[in-house]
Amino acid sequence: MKSTGLAAAAGVLALAGCALPGETTEGTLRPAMEKFLADRGDLCLGKYDWPIEVSERDFQAGTRDAVQMPVLEKAGIVASSMETGKKTRYDLTETGRKFYIDRETTHVTADGVKTVHHGDFCAGKLSLDTIIRFDEPRTVGDHLETTVTYTYHMTAAPWARDPDVQRVFPMVARVVNGEGTMQLRQTLRSTGKGWVAVNPWE
Repeated sequence: MKSTGLAAAAGVLALAGCALPGETTEGTLRPAMEKFLADRGDLCLGKYDWPIEVSERDFQAGTRDAVQMPVLEKAGIVASSMETGKKTRYDLTETGRKFYIDRETTHVTADGVKTVHHGDFCAGKLSLDTIIRFDEPRTVGDHLETTVTYTYHMTAAPWARDPDVQRVFPMVARVVNGEGTMQLRQTLRSTGKGWVAVNPWE
């Protein structure tokens, strides 16, 4: 198929456009935004590694996986099996594997430790709808930056519209149901080749 914690706002550098340095119009910004969302507009759930094991203690505590995995199983996305030590193991079904994509993501913990993941389970993909506005370009180091506010189209997995799935994945519900109205923001940087989306981890 990290804003808000959306997968669409966390992207990497996305080359686009032929704008002159500092030229800021919707026409020069739009190609960069379209490229950014084409490359990094996946709505992903942060479930990088499979299978996922849920212990009896997890179920009792109502952890995120303990709440979400049974709902995904009901939707036909994962299947469970019992492991030794009273753990339930969830793995993606054939249908579920269609929504696991190659996608490099950098996760940063509260103490600043970075972990790079190379895949993620995703519920849909965003594409550009309308550029609502953009900030006056500001100088950052030796280049200009602007922040674009935009709305989006949403291509959602069928199961991402299921009410039970949306109940246990509230961010999925918010993004899927916000198509055409929810406003997101993305920072762009001007280069000699045009505008590019800024990678927050660079």
